[in-house]
Amino acid sequence: MESTWKPAVQKGALPVYDEALAYVEADAAAQKARLQAVKQSNENAELVDALEIASEINLPHIRSEFTSGTYDLRRPVFRHLREQAWRLGGSLDQLVERATLMNVLPDVVPEFTPTVDLQVLFGSGAGIGDHGGSGGDILPGIFLSPAQTRAAPQIIATAFHNDERKYTVMLVDPDSPSDVSETFQTYVHWLVQDVPLSASQSSLPASLNDVLPYIPPHPQQGTPYHRYTMLLFEQTAPVSLGEVPREQMDVAAFAVQHQLQLRGLHFWRARWTEANKKEVSAIYNDILQIPEPRYGYVPRQDKLKDALGVRHSKYY
Repeated sequence: MESTWKPAVQKGALPVYDEALAYVEADAAAQKARLQAVKQSNENAELVDALEIASEINLPHIRSEFTSGTYDLRRPVFRHLREQAWRLGGSLDQLVERATLMNVLPDVVPEFTPTVDLQVLFGSGAGIGDHGGSGGDILPGIFLSPAQTRAAPQIIATAFHNDERKYTVMLVDPDSPSDVSETFQTYVHWLVQDVPLSASQSSLPASLNDVLPYIPPHPQQGTPYHRYTMLLFEQTAPVSLGEVPREQMDVAAFAVQHQLQLRGLHFWRARWTEANKKEVSAIYNDILQIPEPRYGYVPRQDKLKDALGVRHSKYY
């Protein structure tokens, strides 16, 4: 597609601007010539990609297309710019910082650096941030109500490789109470395998291979806030998950067992409140179809009270 970019300054109005454009174009032409020579000598693909990026990255029309969002990630230069914006623009740093501060790393998975930009969207809109929003892409670690997360989210996973690879998506709650162990456990809310992703395919397909269908977050009364964590694993070998229990999930052991490599991470938080208790109850009644539990601390025993509840003096 022919570029519609036009110089910001009319030619001849500012000689130094004209010189700058001429320099950029001359450098791009030199890199293109080197690229053609490398292609003819059958050098490795990584060097070809690097030279293709170098030959285009400074061209004004390339920068204009990237800024406007009208670009094709199959082209190495746009793939490089998109990854650079994610890694150096603050989004990745914010994700890792919040995941560390809120102990998602290492409570859910060991510390790692994501290589796929995993975005989670609930509803439509300009996004949901620290100060609210109607819908759209959510910031890591924000609080969402059970009403906002009743339907499964849209997931956009921007991978920076051209070839198609299979991935597994997992949504877990590491703060789910366990009646058996009387502590917290990791509960699987959603598990999808064989998701095809590449630089040109970043959305989950319409027909998903759900191993465990989506169950909406339902923070229980009397528990602290829950960290709902979305994980993206690359399938390094053919995967046959079989039956997977939702409760008592050991994410690290599961990944090792099925040769899954963690590539992406996102998370949000939720807690039970008086304002959202009806929505939580509805999830228990309509979806889980089990009695809703309520948790709390055991009252402290007063050692001075007798069997009838009469409190006596500690001195006699």
